Amino acid sequence: MNILRIDSSPRGASSVSRELADVLQQKLEAQGNTITAQRDLYYEALVTLGNEDRVNAYFTPPEAQTDVQKDAVAGSNELAIEFANADAYIIAAPMYNFGVTAGLKTYIDLISRAGISFNYLPEGPIGLLKNKKAYVVVTTGGTPVGSEVDFVTPYLKTFLGFLGITDVIFIVADLVNVNLEEGIAKAKDVISKI
Repeated sequence: MNILRIDSSPRGASSVSRELADVLQQKLEAQGNTITAQRDLYYEALVTLGNEDRVNAYFTPPEAQTDVQKDAVAGSNELAIEFANADAYIIAAPMYNFGVTAGLKTYIDLISRAGISFNYLPEGPIGLLKNKKAYVVVTTGGTPVGSEVDFVTPYLKTFLGFLGITDVIFIVADLVNVNLEEGIAKAKDVISKI
């Protein structure tokens, strides 16, 4: 399997989500899978909000785009095609203020592309990325995953499903500011069974 790894924590060596994604990556590589690309969403130059030219390019057929629009959408094209070409994903998603980080939200907006990751049909949008697998590492400081204020796991499950990715495994280390060792141990136990 060709796997795309996506890190979305602004923290470096002290990031629990990155630490657990490393453990998961090692496990998947030991099974013969390959990490073909890695995106670090807080430090990746392509992950930017863009401007009006980019937004207008999204709604303009490629053959009708101006040179400015083509330039504005080039980074989004690269990210969306890379995402679509992967067989599986490791998504390290720490919870910040009850939701995903700004970097991950921006990335989601950049890869959600009609004709690449989904299509519009008369009955509604349909995901184009079927038969793929996602491993989502969710970490929280003080919010229990699955609680009424967990807006990370339902959001990512809905988003991935929108793209056609329904085989999703959540690896959870919640409440790490309450009990770090317990949260990490719980997540590593899930990883050991993959």
